[in-house]
Amino acid sequence: MKRIFIFLVLLTTQSYGQTIKGVYIHTHLKSMSSDANGVTENPVKPETFSFFYSAQKSLYEMISSQKSKIDTSHIFHNGLKLETYNAVTLADVDITYKNLKNNQIIKEYNIRNSDFSAKDKLTDYEWTITNETAVINGYKCKKATTKKAFVPTTAWFTEEIPINDGPFEFWGLPGLIIKVELGGYSTIALETLKITKETSEIKEPQNKSTQVTLDNFYSSIEAYLEGTSPLNKYK
Repeated sequence: MKRIFIFLVLLTTQSYGQTIKGVYIHTHLKSMSSDANGVTENPVKPETFSFFYSAQKSLYEMISSQKSKIDTSHIFHNGLKLETYNAVTLADVDITYKNLKNNQIIKEYNIRNSDFSAKDKLTDYEWTITNETAVINGYKCKKATTKKAFVPTTAWFTEEIPINDGPFEFWGLPGLIIKVELGGYSTIALETLKITKETSEIKEPQNKSTQVTLDNFYSSIEAYLEGTSPLNKYK
């Protein structure tokens, strides 16, 4: 049964020779780092990402964020209310490139003028497709879940657009992923979509630093952010 599913995914992807351009909105519901010692009071503004897909390649790139604005927030540390900048720090550059044919993902990330790069195999999310359906942004979608992401994740995909891709690092379903729910922390939802008949070229992003695995990529970013945390001055 699993082989049949994989065959159908490959078949629909290979036969879909068009270009897709879309916009996704990443909405933060709460900080993943929030705990008893640190709580962000101000909500983080949504981020806007462009999505470009053609010939089994895609580019997902941030096109707006709080690049030049630092929001004043308050955190609680050892019972004290301290003023600092937002506990959730957003990147200046955030790019995800996927080559589905070669099973490859490339990440480019810049935060506070520091570059991070990754090159790795695509994650096998081992999706579980349910019988639940919903209409999202005009598309009839099916629900799929996975525990292979960094938090339990739900994806809503539509077979009306038969490509096995989606926003951020998510892929591997028999239809475009329209919406992703990352636990109770954030959502990524399709805002607009345009499909054209021509095939376009999507190039790999140029890496600005040494490329590492995805695990090392996220570990490096986490270590960097911990080292520059506003809480350090209270330690």
